[in-house]
Amino acid sequence: MFFIQEIINGNILKKQSYNNSLYGWKHVIILFIVVGILRFLFVLVGGIDLDPEEAQYWLWSKYPDWSYYSKPPLIAYINGISSLIFGNHAWAVRLNAIIIGSIIGLTTYYISNKLYKSKKLAFFIAAALLLLPAYHYISMFFTTDVLVSLFWLLTCYFFWKAIESNSLKYWILTGITIGIGSMAKYALLFFIPFSFLYLLFKKKYLLKQKSFYISLLIAIIIFSPVLIWNINNNMIGLFHISNLAGYGRKFVSLHKTINYELEFFGGQLLLNLPLLFLLFFWKKYKIGSYLKGDFEQFIIYKMIFIYIIFTAIALIKRVQINWLIFSYIPLYIILFKAIWESEILNNTLSRNYIAFTSLLLVLLLLQPVLETHTPKFSKIIPAKIDPYGKLVDWKNLTNFVNNEMKIKTNGNGYIILSDKYQIASQLSFYSPGNPKTYCLPYSGRRMNQFDVWGIPTSGFDDKQIVLVKNSPIESSEEINFLIDRNSIIYSTNYHIFYKGKIIKTYYIYLLNRMPKINSLKNVIAKY
Repeated sequence: MFFIQEIINGNILKKQSYNNSLYGWKHVIILFIVVGILRFLFVLVGGIDLDPEEAQYWLWSKYPDWSYYSKPPLIAYINGISSLIFGNHAWAVRLNAIIIGSIIGLTTYYISNKLYKSKKLAFFIAAALLLLPAYHYISMFFTTDVLVSLFWLLTCYFFWKAIESNSLKYWILTGITIGIGSMAKYALLFFIPFSFLYLLFKKKYLLKQKSFYISLLIAIIIFSPVLIWNINNNMIGLFHISNLAGYGRKFVSLHKTINYELEFFGGQLLLNLPLLFLLFFWKKYKIGSYLKGDFEQFIIYKMIFIYIIFTAIALIKRVQINWLIFSYIPLYIILFKAIWESEILNNTLSRNYIAFTSLLLVLLLLQPVLETHTPKFSKIIPAKIDPYGKLVDWKNLTNFVNNEMKIKTNGNGYIILSDKYQIASQLSFYSPGNPKTYCLPYSGRRMNQFDVWGIPTSGFDDKQIVLVKNSPIESSEEINFLIDRNSIIYSTNYHIFYKGKIIKTYYIYLLNRMPKINSLKNVIAKY
């Protein structure tokens, strides 16, 4: 692996090198295979369980459909394939993210080499992804973000090639990637209005030709199963997306708006912390002058479009830190190219900053491992703000629930119920045999896929019900009303410990009957 020696010697930062052959496909593939193996080992021994969203998407795969309440179906299909091959294991779910994340790295290399005609620069750009928290997130956790990131990257490249060459081949590829990407996450549909606006102002003559509309037609055809599913299910996917976008919400107070905007921009800065040194050296190294090419301007316009959308959303509601991740890989390509050409990394302060943030990233990534082997050192990041806190002890919680309830029910069967889809999904994944679980509907939560599946109104007469909550029944007036206190046979709780602190308590109740479904039928009002 000669490229490692090149990095150590600093030759990777030099434009002129006699070892340009070290940066071809062979070496970039080796790099991402090695990183992929390390990620897989982390999944096996890292001491973390599935994220609740990962468990939810896995659960969807057990009930194949044309779409699902909050997301299109592609992630469920992939989970279904990996489960069929490897079984229902957490590592099998995460392996999907590792593989697709590696494909993103290799695709970045391919696109960079095609755009800039330099294997060494392409290798530098692809390898530099490993310094970024956003890339590690999509390469380790199998959520829809990794899928939409890949297809957004491909769509940007194919669309650019299409408008530069006006080749039908690239228009067709653009339509295919928009269609497949939209089957992963609705966010890729943002590309359609952006592409129209970009052509309107930059390449208006292309709007008078049929190629652009052929690409849209292809995308619509591929995406049509999701449209049909939504039509047959009262457009609940559309209502969900409109709710996330803040449609129908009243403007909040100025204080809240300011907080939402600060959280939004602060979160994006934190997500891209290793690149913030560019802001301090922007003028000195004339970084902007390296971003004036047509492709670079295209990507910048795209990012401005995306930021305008989410800045508007943040006026009335909280924007989650991961919502923009799908759009960043193309931006990273042009920023790393600017870093390369400006030779900003010859500055000692820049290199020290990158080394420091890289160390922080490693410390963050290894928190669960450090907690297991060097607990004192792991407390550098407090348990309350450590994102791994929501990924620990789900398996132990599920084992506790099942072992406890087997004793209390004398080994008889029971039905697992929760008021949160996250808990219900995790209990299904980690319970032996992966039983069907249910989510109690009530107006204090938004709708989810469990409500689409529903709860049978009969068939539970001889079954006891295990209700698992993250708060006592008494804390919710509505749930307290829905559950007859006389039906509670037994109750206990389970504490989640992380870094020596209780970070979550789950409350477990054994009921002798299911809450009356008739009294719950119209409490779901939120999408």
